[in-house]
Amino acid sequence: MAVHHTLNAWETEQLAAHRRLVTDLLAIAREELPKNPLTHSPRRLALSVRLQEAFRKRTCPAGISLLLGGLADDDYRPPKVIDYINAEDSTPRGYWPSISAELLRACEDSLAYLQPLAFCYLLPAYLKLWLERPDYLCADSVFFYLCYEPDGKGKEQLSPLSQAEQDIVSDIVNEYRCHAVFSDLDLLYPGLLPWEHVRRLTESPDTSEVEFAEFLALEYAERTGYLSEK
Repeated sequence: MAVHHTLNAWETEQLAAHRRLVTDLLAIAREELPKNPLTHSPRRLALSVRLQEAFRKRTCPAGISLLLGGLADDDYRPPKVIDYINAEDSTPRGYWPSISAELLRACEDSLAYLQPLAFCYLLPAYLKLWLERPDYLCADSVFFYLCYEPDGKGKEQLSPLSQAEQDIVSDIVNEYRCHAVFSDLDLLYPGLLPWEHVRRLTESPDTSEVEFAEFLALEYAERTGYLSEK
């Protein structure tokens, strides 16, 4: 995108601040990110293959800046600075697996800012990162954005998903829940996916979201043999 205006001194400093922030966050990501993915279980490998197949046609919508969306500070920068940030954003625009783990870490807040189509483009990248590196906490935050406000923002953000995409997202969320339930941990994000919320209201309206999330985890564990593979 061409930029046809010049920045004043304050706007120039704002752009420089954005660049420093990106540089610092990428450096932190490289420091925190495990050098090699953890050993996959057969179940996690199967989930990763299904994830890539279900989301294989997802590409980044035109005009979306992942760097802009990923940094909360940029939400308050002046419009001319935002134009420059958009113009310099070289985030891959093709198949989502081309986004580096470091960039996902640097832009981990992006899921809170992006519109539904862009959200669904980034979603499988974060889920794949969690499957490969479950000890990498930035990927863990994706479950917060998936499982809150089931009739609000979560429902809107996930509305573009196909049935196949919904199915694999459900299974990965339940993989996460099982990790918590069978490790005697509290579910950090005990909410439900929008379609799970509908199912709870239909099948068990008297149960809480936490109870139904635990029920879904147990159902998933029985179906997949989770405990036998632990």
